[in-house]
Amino acid sequence: MGFQSVDELEHFSFRDCQINTFRVTEEGLFLEVEALIVKANNSQNTNYTDSYAGTTQIRLLGGELLSGFQEGYKYYDANDVLVNEVPDKPLPEAKLKGLPKKCAGAYLFAMEKREPVNGKQHYAIGIEFAEDSDYGSNLSETYQLEISFQKAVVNWEQYMNRVQD
Repeated sequence: MGFQSVDELEHFSFRDCQINTFRVTEEGLFLEVEALIVKANNSQNTNYTDSYAGTTQIRLLGGELLSGFQEGYKYYDANDVLVNEVPDKPLPEAKLKGLPKKCAGAYLFAMEKREPVNGKQHYAIGIEFAEDSDYGSNLSETYQLEISFQKAVVNWEQYMNRVQD
């Protein structure tokens, strides 16, 4: 049977989402993810409550990576005294283009709509590599990527279970 949602990214929650695959192709951007939450107000949600989808394919047709940066952080001690501060670091083009290939196992925790760019949909996506991952270090690494695309097509075969808040 399967389900297909078109241009409804705002009707999903990415808070628990883990990336299996992230590819950049001639057709656009392709992600396969686990633990995507289909919100109750999604046109394809037959459960009428926030529910996890099974393995999900997200195709961002005509999609491209625009820019990205590694998020910085501030580290405070127990007395709320700033110990260390690392600023955001813009990604050079080579690292930006190579990042999707390394995303297996990383978390896609956010996909936020921005103002359209050149007639295309524009989103910021947040990706986190967990501590001690192949790509991360002893601290988790978080990236924000700016993407644009013509059309978003999301497919999944089944619902798993209801989201427990």
